[in-house]
Amino acid sequence: MTGLFDVSLGRDFWMFRFGQLVSLLGDGCGMIALSWWVLDKSGSAARMSAVLAPAMAVRVLLLPLMGPLADRIPRKRLILIADLWRFVFSLAIAVLVRRDRFDAGLLAALYALSGVGGALFAAASSAIVPQLVERGSLQKAMRQTHAVDSLARVAGGILGGVVVSFLGVFGAFIFDALSYLISAVSCLWIKASTRPERAAGHSAGGLWSDDLVEGFRLIYRIPVLFWLCVVAMFMNLALSPMAVLLPVLAKQARGMPAWFLGGLESSISLGAIVGALTVGWVLTRLRAHWVICAAIAMLGIGIMILPWVPNALLPLSVLFWIGVGQTWADVPIGTQLSLTVPDSHRARVGAIMGFLCGGIAPLGVAAAGFLISSFGLTAAMACMGASLLAMTPLLLLVPRFADFMNASPLEAEGFLARHYPDALDPLAK
Repeated sequence: MTGLFDVSLGRDFWMFRFGQLVSLLGDGCGMIALSWWVLDKSGSAARMSAVLAPAMAVRVLLLPLMGPLADRIPRKRLILIADLWRFVFSLAIAVLVRRDRFDAGLLAALYALSGVGGALFAAASSAIVPQLVERGSLQKAMRQTHAVDSLARVAGGILGGVVVSFLGVFGAFIFDALSYLISAVSCLWIKASTRPERAAGHSAGGLWSDDLVEGFRLIYRIPVLFWLCVVAMFMNLALSPMAVLLPVLAKQARGMPAWFLGGLESSISLGAIVGALTVGWVLTRLRAHWVICAAIAMLGIGIMILPWVPNALLPLSVLFWIGVGQTWADVPIGTQLSLTVPDSHRARVGAIMGFLCGGIAPLGVAAAGFLISSFGLTAAMACMGASLLAMTPLLLLVPRFADFMNASPLEAEGFLARHYPDALDPLAK
């Protein structure tokens, strides 16, 4: 077990986490406000998919392109730019709401432009945490990251539902925009150097395209990373419609107000907090690869039974279960990636893996409206959960998956060099 706030991780780590906590609170308000406004104005799940899918596609497609930047430019600087970028476009959406101008095409375009900042932030933030803490504290930092981010999502879901219910959609978007400003100021207070290390023989003046190609080549030549991405890609395709299905479940299937949608979102995050606080304890008793398989099976079962769960309280319990499973899978994988990939390549490898894992997820979001209108909400969610459950055993077929996930921090540092020496040759040139 671990506490929710461990001050031993240092000032810089907590300055970064505080800024992201605030921006996640804003995200909770913004996402609920966006879903509620689109459903209120159009009453169409398909229209909601059309607004959300382009932004997701932009984030996914730009993520690998942003990775090489985060291996060249100080990551703190990129996070600052990303926060200010998202502030501008969140404010633009607020203006649209204030004028009561519902234009699905314009709204989708503004939300997609905001996604550019989201891609830049994701690329830089995936590599900055190891620069803010000691190497021996990295697993603890990853657990704290998931716990605090999940706390923000709990509060963000509740806050978003309350703000939309009492202050309206406009107030929620204003809060979302201001949260990015606060996050940017917090980032400015980080003192640690976040300039990426360059691998031996690699100068900072090399071509960006060379860095991008090298990142893809590195992942392709390391089968455990490549096939992990392939399996995760199809799992994320099965999970991605949840962004549309939950608002439809709350507003149309159950006829509940905005605060209930906030409660559903918060239940997932509350489960993620419990998952982050307990994952260390679980990993001392079970091997990591079995924990991950069990956790993903938990997601599939939870999604399958959710449409049949009656009243308001039990769906919250099921989503809590889903949140626990999600974190039990994410923390071990994220920790091992941070330990094994050298800092000179950490951002681009993380960004490219994010792209590969989520590359077809926008198709799931885009298809959600069609699935609901053609087969109904219950059938769509049952199909999602069953697909995820059926794919879980595929993880055990990933080459060296068990060895990779169960390597100690000391073993993880040299894991790639021991098992894939040819793949790492370009790093030594």
